[in-house]
Amino acid sequence: MHLASKLSMRFLSVMATVLAASSLTCAQSSIAIDTSNSNVWTINNGPLTVQWMPGNGRIFSMHWSAFPSQELVDQTNRDRNGPKGFYMDNVASLGGPTTPGYYLDPNGNYIDFWIAGPASSNAGFSWSWHDVLFANDPGVHIYFVLDHGPGDAAASVGQIQWVFRGDLNQFTNTYDVNTGLGNLGARAVPTNLAFGDGGRNVQDATVDLHGLTQPSGFRRSFYTKYDYSSYEYLHHSQGVYGAAMAAWMVLPRSESLTGGPTKQDLIFTNNLLIMEAYSNHLDNQIAFNVPQDAVLHRLYGPFYLHFNAFNPANPTAASLYAEARAASEQFKPLYDSEVELLNSGYVRSTRRGEVDVQVEGAQGLAPLSGWAVLSDPNTNFQYSHAGREYWQNLNPAGLATFHDVVPGAYRLSVYVLGEWGEFRTDGVQVKEHSPTHVSVSFTPELFGSFAPIWSIGASDRSSHEFLHGTVANPIELDPNYTDQYVNRLGNPLQDDREFWGNWNYWTDFATNQGAVVYYATSVGGTPATNDLTQWNYNQWHIFHPGLYAGIYNTADQTTDGYNYVCPSYVGLFGACATALVPDWQVHFTTTSDQQAQGRYVVLSVGLADTEADLTISLNGTPLNWTGIHFADADVRSGFSGTYQWVVFQWPASSLNTPGADNILTFHVDKTQGVMYDALRMEIASNSAAHESTGWNDYEFVASGTFEPANDTINNPN
Repeated sequence: MHLASKLSMRFLSVMATVLAASSLTCAQSSIAIDTSNSNVWTINNGPLTVQWMPGNGRIFSMHWSAFPSQELVDQTNRDRNGPKGFYMDNVASLGGPTTPGYYLDPNGNYIDFWIAGPASSNAGFSWSWHDVLFANDPGVHIYFVLDHGPGDAAASVGQIQWVFRGDLNQFTNTYDVNTGLGNLGARAVPTNLAFGDGGRNVQDATVDLHGLTQPSGFRRSFYTKYDYSSYEYLHHSQGVYGAAMAAWMVLPRSESLTGGPTKQDLIFTNNLLIMEAYSNHLDNQIAFNVPQDAVLHRLYGPFYLHFNAFNPANPTAASLYAEARAASEQFKPLYDSEVELLNSGYVRSTRRGEVDVQVEGAQGLAPLSGWAVLSDPNTNFQYSHAGREYWQNLNPAGLATFHDVVPGAYRLSVYVLGEWGEFRTDGVQVKEHSPTHVSVSFTPELFGSFAPIWSIGASDRSSHEFLHGTVANPIELDPNYTDQYVNRLGNPLQDDREFWGNWNYWTDFATNQGAVVYYATSVGGTPATNDLTQWNYNQWHIFHPGLYAGIYNTADQTTDGYNYVCPSYVGLFGACATALVPDWQVHFTTTSDQQAQGRYVVLSVGLADTEADLTISLNGTPLNWTGIHFADADVRSGFSGTYQWVVFQWPASSLNTPGADNILTFHVDKTQGVMYDALRMEIASNSAAHESTGWNDYEFVASGTFEPANDTINNPN
């Protein structure tokens, strides 16, 4: 263990000894702590009375002075230690004996209490999990610290997550705001608690609700936590509320999140309020591995669990959300003097810097189209995890300003939704106090000198524009909520993120016996399709989602209900369990002028999610791409996981004569297939190979050639 960790653990050990010897009750201002019971500490900051397990770290009981007789924590969901309450659900190389401790501010402004664990031979991290109560604040501030250094074993992080299990009768509805660029506004969703049993649990955390009584306003046939994940683009807070009060999980700063603005994280599971700082949800191969002896310090948080209640000043859920956001802003200056938080690596606002980014070529963009990201150096921002990360929307002048940036070295990435390509430059140095000015140029990456032969979809890193991707005027939109995005852009459409069994692929494409057949241009007497609902949001290899069979046959309590709705043309009863979805087809023609544009046919394929290898054939000439960076948004109610761009290239001689039908076939080899972002066909005079273009942000596939994307270098190089 390195020196800082040893000193920290020595301090914790001394503190524990003092506490055991004195069993004191301290009070400064409105904060009091009672440690006389070694199994339960009771802490009061005025509004809140908290009962905390020093041997476990969880808060298992909370009372708010505004409702003194009401328990805020669900007392029915328990384990051998009692109610689960407000706790962490981490997956990491953690272990060993834990030690409790606390620091009571001499001025009585706050109390920071924690449990901590040392590194060991099989648990490479030393760590501490902190709760903070500020005087007269109806809320709990949380953060988590990891340390690793010389002498520590190899370690890894799989998940850093807090969970609040609120009282089931008080916190009955969920409320989220701006959970994606296609999910602007606020949703107020009633929680369905009558889930039933048997074969209704049709997938991880996914319950089939067919035949159950559902509350008014619940429009879905399934309940799954993945429906309510949030892209981090605009995510600031989410909450649960009931008839009298609400609880909100607020992000004062998003800098300790991972995976960037496109990352989707869980925010609800039924009535559970979640703060997920790090996970591989919908981004499977994001990894945080620390080698033996490597030096690392990582702070997650602080985040803020805030309680408030309906009153004449705040009569709606929207106003309670706004109050929680405003309350969180008030604590940013107070974090600057929180001793334990500062000792854990939090950087005071007075020691932070500013980054001004000017992007040539990104002027006049539509709102929320252009994005700049500061992240781990030499890393695709989707996999940024070791350091702090920041993102900003480019304004119409192509400018973005990052405030309160912790000093250090960053990669700057710039991308524009609707354009192909990503600008990347490493070595952006941020210093204390002084602003850093960066001027860069974004140029869309086109391989040909002429307009594309055709395109399908918009290159916006999502498949939401295809069949089943959107829902019009969803009934759960809260009419009381408004902000600058809703005022400017409205919210008539939202991403229809739902469990994949909500739809029936084989029925949707019965006309072509289960195949997508799309005409990218007119071919003979067949007009161009020009209808993105004729392109499914996901290309499945096998489509057989779990469904509750009892709704079709009361004697069948399995999850094999899809057998009863699988169309007969696929085969006999049960055929859909193994039937392979036919390859998809794209038909198109070219003109003589187009074929004269160059020697290469270049097909760009943007993948919003990948769970399979993809083979594309042009007029019978196949090129195979072996899937990498797997993600599972397709079966986790998402429309994007890990974005990848794959470029397939054939010689122009592979095209049929001008005016004749050309056929592209698309084949996937694993059950969940791939999710398309967009496709673009060009004819180019020069090869799309990296050494020809100088671009490195895509995979390149040609006959006998594969060049992986190189995320470790600048782009263009």
